[in-house]
Amino acid sequence: MEKRKGKAGKGKQKNKFRFESFNERIGNIKIDVVHRVGQVSETPEIICRHVNSTKDRETFFYESLQKWHELNCTQHFVVFYQEVRGITQLLTQLVHHKDTIIGSLVKHLQVKDSLAYEPLLDLVVQLARDLHQDFYPHFPSLFTHLVALSNIHDPHVIQCVFNTLEFLFKFLWRYMVKDIVAVYNLYSQLLMGSQKPHIRRFATESFGFLIRKVKDQEWFFRVVFMSMASSPELAEGVGHLLFEVCKGVETKFHSCTTKVRRRLKVQLAHENPEDSSKLYNMHT
Repeated sequence: MEKRKGKAGKGKQKNKFRFESFNERIGNIKIDVVHRVGQVSETPEIICRHVNSTKDRETFFYESLQKWHELNCTQHFVVFYQEVRGITQLLTQLVHHKDTIIGSLVKHLQVKDSLAYEPLLDLVVQLARDLHQDFYPHFPSLFTHLVALSNIHDPHVIQCVFNTLEFLFKFLWRYMVKDIVAVYNLYSQLLMGSQKPHIRRFATESFGFLIRKVKDQEWFFRVVFMSMASSPELAEGVGHLLFEVCKGVETKFHSCTTKVRRRLKVQLAHENPEDSSKLYNMHT
């Protein structure tokens, strides 16, 4: 009898896995590419070497394409692979055929219930990493397709989508901050009150990094408040976004918090002049 109990107890200890609902899986996701990528260069090493060499180099895109060709043998990915493998190995090829490659990525990201979403999203990031400024004009159209994917009822795909967005912010932020109003107007659709709570949360977690890079934050916050005046349903999402901007690591505030609070105080005082003294007391 004792042995049986021992075996039963041992069996229970081995059963460490349990079913998680969609909401539980969503709740366990954290979008934090900025701290997770470590010291990944925003300028690919192959491009730096290529500047001082007449010999072309392989691309990040091609390296990732070969990796996923071994890891993902689904028909969805094989078809994409066959379309682009001959025009992506060298940087000069990638630049010359970028419209064709992006068109192929968009086409395959639109395939319903595809088994290749993860590698395709990773390849979007690698293409941006290779092309940088040449990639940016295509960001708005790609963003529309990423938003569509974020509505899929699959936590892993949703996480891949927002990780992709944050990687794009990391590699393209120099171009995005110069065009921040257009980027915000695109991204604000994910902050609407009509969006699912987890979509708003992931959106604010991924977008906060980019807001910290804006030099004229007072002007930017003025644009944000103007957008809330015309679309009040943005209020809750913007509130979460501002919190993400100020949030640091290990339950601490980010170093930009003091400046952000000061600029928000100015903007709030402008919106509600009669409450400016209260806002000043709150700030100090």
